[in-house]
Amino acid sequence: MTLKSYLWGIGLASFLALISFTAILWFVSPDGGGAGILILLFSSLFLALCGGFGLAGFYWRGRRAGRLSDSLLTVSFREGTLLALLLVGFLIMNVYRVFYWWTALIFLILTAAIEMAFLYQEKEQ
Repeated sequence: MTLKSYLWGIGLASFLALISFTAILWFVSPDGGGAGILILLFSSLFLALCGGFGLAGFYWRGRRAGRLSDSLLTVSFREGTLLALLLVGFLIMNVYRVFYWWTALIFLILTAAIEMAFLYQEKEQ
């Protein structure tokens, strides 16, 4: 699979996840829908954000580096996944009424620690 076809596949999957997210918001009320609707809502938002942030980070890194490569793709999608996890985690905390500044800060620190662990592992190799 070439890099171009992989990127098109990720873009298409992210677009479909975004369509499913908007369809859930449009046709079903997340407040009265129950836990199943919330799981579908947050998972489709996570997939859409993960792909969108990953693609945006890949093209941003590619423009800065002057080239597009697989190593940029790995880092971009890892950071896009962590950023999507952070944002969706904030929304889930807000739904369950535990979104305070200290819980958000703890969640942010945990996400940054995960990224630091990945960076440390890459440096060791």
